[in-house]
Amino acid sequence: MTGKKDIDKPVENTTDSKPKPDEVQGEGNYDAARRYNEATREHARSHDVEREAREAEPANADEARDMERAEQKGRSRASEEDPLLDDPESIDRDSRGVA
Repeated sequence: MTGKKDIDKPVENTTDSKPKPDEVQGEGNYDAARRYNEATREHARSHDVEREAREAEPANADEARDMERAEQKGRSRASEEDPLLDDPESIDRDSRGVA
């Protein structure tokens, strides 16, 4: 025995460098976010989203009040409002209009 310990020997990385599918990756699941973004872009390209928006409008005053209450309840839980909601035209978009 030389008396020298293995302090000069490199330590092997025993963890996987790639996250497993469906694993939280830091702030979230990047694979799921990528799939969601791709599906959203494809939907916007292949559907009449203006028509869908019109169809989603409240049918009457009661429904409009219910929707407003639901929106306020959701916003009250948010830590801060997204400033882009007030100025959506400032969102950087590519030549196809995709954010």
